[in-house]
Amino acid sequence: MNFLLITQYYPPESGSAAMKMSELADGLVNKGHSVTVVTGFPNYPKGKIFENYHRSFLKTEKINGVTIIRVPLIVPKIRANFIHRMLNHTSFMLTSIYGGLAAEKPDLIYYYSPPLFLGFSAWILGKIYRVPTVVEINDLWPQAPIALGILKNKFIIKFAEKFEKFVYNNTKHLFFYSRTMRNQVVEKGIPKSKTEIHPLWISTREFSPVSQEKINEIKKKYKLDGKFSLMYAGLIGLPQGLDILIEVANRLKDNKDIVFVIVGGGAEEENIKEKSKKAGLANIRFIPFQPKEEIPAFLSSADVLFAHLNPAPFRKGTIPGKVLAYMSMGKSLLVAVKGETNDLVENSKTGFALEPRNVDDIADGVLKLYRNKKLRNELGERAREYAMENFDREKLLGELLKRLLEISEMYN
Repeated sequence: MNFLLITQYYPPESGSAAMKMSELADGLVNKGHSVTVVTGFPNYPKGKIFENYHRSFLKTEKINGVTIIRVPLIVPKIRANFIHRMLNHTSFMLTSIYGGLAAEKPDLIYYYSPPLFLGFSAWILGKIYRVPTVVEINDLWPQAPIALGILKNKFIIKFAEKFEKFVYNNTKHLFFYSRTMRNQVVEKGIPKSKTEIHPLWISTREFSPVSQEKINEIKKKYKLDGKFSLMYAGLIGLPQGLDILIEVANRLKDNKDIVFVIVGGGAEEENIKEKSKKAGLANIRFIPFQPKEEIPAFLSSADVLFAHLNPAPFRKGTIPGKVLAYMSMGKSLLVAVKGETNDLVENSKTGFALEPRNVDDIADGVLKLYRNKKLRNELGERAREYAMENFDREKLLGELLKRLLEISEMYN
C-alpha cells in the first residue's frame, strides 16, 4: 500500500508532531508499505532553517526507506506573533499541495493537525487522487487563539470556525487520542460515526531504563551526584509555563539535596533562564536539547519526572507525549496538567496529579516524593507496566495499520 503523509514538522525538527509522524512513517515502511512524507524545510523551534538544508522549490531525500519531499514555507521571525505563525502555516498549506503532486499516487492520505490548514491541502489532493483522507487531531483550532484572546475580530472568528467545520466535514475519517477533543468536535455537529479514538503511543523498547554506568556519567557531568533531582524534558514555551518551576525551586532552595533539571529549549528558554538568574538559584540545571536517542539516559538519571501546562479550557484534552515517555522510563511522575493528563496519572496510580500554577501544591508533591524512596519506586514500577500494557508503539501501530488498510479498501 502507498501512503502519503502530510506534516509541517518532521525530523530533524523536534516535538511531538515530528516524532509521531516519523515513527508512523518508519513503522509503515518496516511493515512493507511505501511511504512518502510531504513536509517543510526544518526550522522549528528556533525559526531558522537548519544547517545542511538550503531552501529551494522542492527537495527530495530518502531516509530509512521513507521518501521525504520538502517544500518551502515562510519561516516565522517571531514565533509568538500570531500573524507570523499564520503566514507560516498558510504558506505550507499551499506549498504542500504541489509537494503532494510530486509524490506517487497514494492509496490513502494521512495528515497531522495542527495546523488545521493542512485539511485544505489534503482535501485538494484527495480530490485529485480520488483517495480517502484521514486526519490525526492532536489539538483543536481555532479554540486556542480565541480562548487566549489572540483572535478577537468577530468576522475572523466566524471564518475560522467555518473553516474548521469545512475541514472536518471534508476529511473522511477523524482520529483522536483524546475523548474530550472528540466530544467537543461531535458537539459542533460532526457525525460521531466518522470519528475514532486511537491512543498515543511510545516505544517502550527505546524509552526504557539505561545502565547505571550511563546514569553515573550524566550525574557527574551535570553535578547531580548525591542529589534528589526532578527533571522536565521537552519544549520550553508559553503553554508549558515552566516559570512555575523557578518559583518552586526558589521555595525549596534551602534544601540543598533537591535539584531541578530542565532539558530542552524553545521560545521561553531565555526568559526562564533570566528568572532563575535574577532569583540567584543554584538548585537549577539547564541542559540544551538532546538527540532523541540520548533522552532515555537523561530521564533515567532523574528521581522524579515533571510535566506542566498552564490551565485553559481548550487544553483539558491534551496529553503531552512526554508523559508517556516518562511512564515508559519507569519513573514516578509529578504532573500538573488539568484534564485528561491528570486523570491518567490518578487512574493509573503512577504519580501525583497536581494543580497547575500552584506553587504550594507542586512543592508539597516534590517533598513527599523526596522523603519516600519506597513510594517513588512503587510508582515507577507501576508506570512502566502501565505504559507497556496501554501505550506500546508496536502494538498500537499494528492496530492503526489494520484500520488504515480497512479504510483504503472501503474506497478502492
